[in-house]
Order: sequence, then structure tokens, then C-alpha cells
Amino acid sequence: MLYKLAGWLDDVLAGDNVPRRAALAAHLPPRIGPAVRREKFHALMRYVGARSPFYRRRFRDLGIDPRGVRTPEDLGSFFTTPQDLQAHPIEDFLCAPPELGFESSGTTGTFAKRACFSRHEVADMGRDGALGLYNLGLRREDRVIDAFSHSFWNAPFAVRAALDRIGCFHVTAARIPPGEFYDRAKPYRCNVMFVEGSWLVVLTEIARVRGTWPVKFFYVGGENMTEDTRRYIEAQWQTRVYLGYGQTESFAIGSECPAQRGYHLDDLNLHCEIVDEGEDGYGELVYTTLSRQVMPLVRYRSNDITAFIDEPCTCGLRVTRRIAKLRGRSDEVISCGMGHLSPAVFERVLDDMPAIGREWQVGVCRTGNHDTIEFRLQLTNGASADTVTSAIKERVRVRCPEAWRNFELGLFEFGFKFEPSDAARARKTRRLVDDRMRAW
Repeated sequence: MLYKLAGWLDDVLAGDNVPRRAALAAHLPPRIGPAVRREKFHALMRYVGARSPFYRRRFRDLGIDPRGVRTPEDLGSFFTTPQDLQAHPIEDFLCAPPELGFESSGTTGTFAKRACFSRHEVADMGRDGALGLYNLGLRREDRVIDAFSHSFWNAPFAVRAALDRIGCFHVTAARIPPGEFYDRAKPYRCNVMFVEGSWLVVLTEIARVRGTWPVKFFYVGGENMTEDTRRYIEAQWQTRVYLGYGQTESFAIGSECPAQRGYHLDDLNLHCEIVDEGEDGYGELVYTTLSRQVMPLVRYRSNDITAFIDEPCTCGLRVTRRIAKLRGRSDEVISCGMGHLSPAVFERVLDDMPAIGREWQVGVCRTGNHDTIEFRLQLTNGASADTVTSAIKERVRVRCPEAWRNFELGLFEFGFKFEPSDAARARKTRRLVDDRMRAW
């Protein structure tokens, strides 16, 4: 079968030799990607139909014979959702014994999703990740430091697996305060850094005063970033900032190339679709994990809004498809300097607060290069703005300690807007809105 031939070329001919894999990727014929995805998808359906309690039960209930399913379209309106991962025990999704586990959760931990992998799967993902980093210019002689949070997150493991393939020097700093990072990282002379976006803004403000050092590029994960902020950081450090895109449920999904025009997909290991498209081609990204044995996911709804980019790319990964920079989400979950937020975060803070009305809203805005969490409230019972402001900050400190830690790191700012009750009722109330979207 074609995907076995592609696997042989990858494992035997290229192996762990990253430059050789990059050269091979640049010469793959365009038709091989769709053919490999079709064959892998058909094989995966038989696999999960036999091994996954969740999919076996769902297919039976819907009258689907997985042996006859050859394309995602054959499944019609069937999807796997984040709510499925929350509502069912993880054992329902496991097809083989897990060896590594990670978690995607909000600031309050109330909407956690777990995902499991084998060490072999993570190593394979690292090999693919190394190819993307090599395409950005990372080489064995470079010196790398990462400042990713290591708490339940798979991004640091993905980075480590990729760097093991390239063989470059690597320091793990984790997400310590940017000022401390500056003092401790500078002596290592690391010229490639893996960081989160809001954290990098604070580091850049420190470096603007105290001085930068030569950096080949920054690689940003965990958050989106406005183009104005990207250019600000690039100008201060005289380097490039590249964005990566992934989810805990999938590990990596895609990475930018030197053109900085969309994410190249991991096209031989993910079958990606765009569903519910608008007239402009933007819709929700749905993906199937084609190479996972422990916890494969079939047509998983990412909730992220994007579109396929039709124009060919000129970089070494030109045969892989690209998706546009994320435009937003189909749910109300927002990733920003405060963390991964949902309306439930602010319901915990505000719903039992007697000094404000019930028509509240929280907006994530952009103030310069920083995220601002703006509380839009009505005062009641003669309460003062200063009293409510102090009370809300204290509630965030006590009830959302991880978010408060991000505030202490300088990753976001608080904002407050007090409105008359008729103004709040006049608008269509949505509890949490992302007002940064027009800046992406």
C-alpha cells in the first residue's frame, strides 16, 4: 500500500537524518499526500472500530460499519467533540496501553480534557517537528532554551522530542518570571527560544531597557499573536518570530515557515477538514489523527476557525497543505495572557457578587502589546467603582490562582468599564468576547 511505501521511505531511507528528510520532503510528488491520507484513514476506521469502546459504541448506535468507511465524508454528520472527552472516561478512547498523559484545561480547571500517547508516538511526532524547525533554520550548532509551562502541557515534550532529532544544545527554563529568565538565560547565549506570546512581550520590554542578545528566531506556542505585536518584538530583537499551532488532543497540528503566511499541516499524519464554511472559505478545523495507536481521534472538532490556503508555498515544505492564521473559535474559549478562558471562569468570580448587575460581560482587548481583561459591569446597591475593582481582583487572586500568577508575571492587565443598566441590556449579551480578532 502507498502509505506503507511512504513509511518505508521515511523510516529507512531518511530515518532520523533531518537534512535528508528535508530533502526528501521537498521532492515528494503532490499526489502522494491525498493518497496516503485516504489509505491511513480507511485503516484507522477499522482499527478504532475494533479497539475503541467509544467509537465502537457510537458506530453501532448510528448504524455505521467502519470497515466500509473510506473517507471522512462517508461518516456524514458524525464528529468527535471536546465534550465527548469531558463526558466519558478516558479509557473509552484508549486502543492500546498509554505511557504519557497530558491535560488541556482552563484557568479554573473546570473543562479539562485529557489525552494519552505512547513514547514511540511522541518520538515520531518529534521527528516531524524537527523537520518543521529545520525548515525555519534550526541547526545542530544552535543553542535553544524553552520557557514553556511544564504543568500538564505537551508542548515542552514536543519541543524536546524535536530537538533530540536535531541534536542541538537545549536548556529548560520553564515559565519563570521574565526578569529572572533574562538574568539566567543570557549567559547561555541561546539563540533560539520557545516561548508563549504574552510572556515574550514582557521579556521584550525588559530587553528593550537592558539590552538584547543575538537571536536567530523565537518560536511562539500556546497563544495567537497580532501582527503588530509580532513586528514590535522582531524590531526590538532584530530577528523573526514564528508561530506554531497545536492542541493537547493532537500534539502539533502545524507550523509557520519562513514566509510567515499560515501553518503547514502535518499532512501525512492528520486528515484535516474545514466544516461549516462561510463564503470566504473560513470554517471550523476538524482533524483525524492518522498515525496514533493509543488514543486516536476521528473527525475531532477543534473549535478553531481557519481556512485552507490555496496558493502554493515556496519553502521546502511546499507539498504540504497550509491553513490560515486562526481567526477565532466557534465556542467561547479564548487563549490569552490570562490563560485559557471560558465564561465559567468569570461566572465563578462574578455570579455571587452583590454589588454588580447580572448583565455583565468580559472582553479580551489589546492595549499596545498587552492583553487587557476588561470587565463591563453595572454597579448596584450604591457600590463604588473602586470597591468593586478591588473586590474582583481579590476574587481572581483567590479563586483563579493560575490566572493571578499570570497577572503577577505581567502577562495581562485588568480593565473596568462601568455602564448604566440600559446600555448593557441594549447590546446582545455574550459573557466572554475576544475583541482582538480584528487585529490578527
